[in-house]
Amino acid sequence: MVIVVIGIMAALLLPAMAKTREQARSAGCRNNMKQLSLAFLMYAEDNEEAFPWPGGVGRAISSPTAYAPDWCATPPEMGDSSFFALASANAPGFGHNAECGSIYPYVTSQPRREYEPTYKETTTVYRCPSAGKLGEALRVNYSANAWMEPGRPFGNTVVPPRGLVTSAVADPSRKVLLLNENPAEMKSTSFDPRGGPRMPLRDVQYHLDKANIAFMDGHLESVSRKTFAQMRSNRDRDIYFNAGK
Repeated sequence: MVIVVIGIMAALLLPAMAKTREQARSAGCRNNMKQLSLAFLMYAEDNEEAFPWPGGVGRAISSPTAYAPDWCATPPEMGDSSFFALASANAPGFGHNAECGSIYPYVTSQPRREYEPTYKETTTVYRCPSAGKLGEALRVNYSANAWMEPGRPFGNTVVPPRGLVTSAVADPSRKVLLLNENPAEMKSTSFDPRGGPRMPLRDVQYHLDKANIAFMDGHLESVSRKTFAQMRSNRDRDIYFNAGK
């Protein structure tokens, strides 16, 4: 009888404990995103109001001067679908390189580093506690709004060559800055809300069915799966991702 009672109690308590642990991980994730968001804003203050660029595969490594504003650097190998797997985690060039990015000095008070293919050290603030082994291997689990990139949609035109300027953002409390991305799909640190034949639709990491999102005014929200789907929908995409609308 005692064993049965213990079994029943364990069955009742374990889900509650798992939920509590995930709530704690989500809180840690939000704290990381808050620090990164502040680093984005501090960078902009020091660079004539221009936000860091979202980044792309290979470019900040092959042309570090031309792409110096990229907030993180992604090695060219990450663009190879056969390479993008946990089995490649220890291979040179696997993962995203926070230490090569423009906001790294604002996050760590350390100078940004030159790219080293074998460098695997992790900076905790760039990591989501719920991202698992693949997320740990990627070393960066957050992506910036791709529409902050020069040439991307801005109002009825495009973002200027030097990047998105903070004072030009319309309704910054509703414009997405950073997302906690699903590691299984995170081939770059730039998140485009659209999808299509040449641009597979990527998704975010959910904590108890809610996504953590940072906005351009510096505040954070946890939104439901349904709400995030609406945010990136054809109807509402401009409201949340187009900084000029």
